[in-house]
Amino acid sequence: MDNTWASRDLPVLNAMVQYLDDAAGAMIPELRDIAEITGLEVIEVGKAALALESDGLVELGKTAGGHGTWSVRRVAGEARRLVGQWPSAEQFVDEVAQRLRAAADEEADPERRGRLRELASSAGDVARNVFVDVTASVISRQMGT
Repeated sequence: MDNTWASRDLPVLNAMVQYLDDAAGAMIPELRDIAEITGLEVIEVGKAALALESDGLVELGKTAGGHGTWSVRRVAGEARRLVGQWPSAEQFVDEVAQRLRAAADEEADPERRGRLRELASSAGDVARNVFVDVTASVISRQMGT
C-alpha cells in the first residue's frame, strides 16, 4: 500500500484549512474547490477527504452528487496543528528556543549572551523531558500499571 500522506492527504488538508481560514466562515468549500487549489483530481481529493474524516481531522457534508459536491464543514484543531497553522507545544517551545538563540547571537554583552543561550538550551531540555514524561504516563496507563 502506498503512503499517501505527503503526496495527497497533507496537501488536501492544508488546502481545506487555508480555504476555511481565508473564507472566515463566509463560504463552505466543496471538494472540487479543494481539487482546483491542489491540482489533484476530484476523485483523489475525495479519497483524501474520506481518510481525513475517518481520522477525525475534518467533517464532511456528503451529497448524492458525488465527491466534487461534498463540502468541508469544519476542520479539527489537530488538523490546524498538522499543517502548522497552530503550533503544538513542542513546536512552540522549539520556536521560543530558536528565538532565544537568535537573540543571543545578536547580543553584544557576553554575560547576557550567555544567559540567553542557557535559557535556549533549558527550553529545549524542558520540552523533551515533558514529552518523555507524558509518553511514559500514557504507556503506563494503557498497560494498566
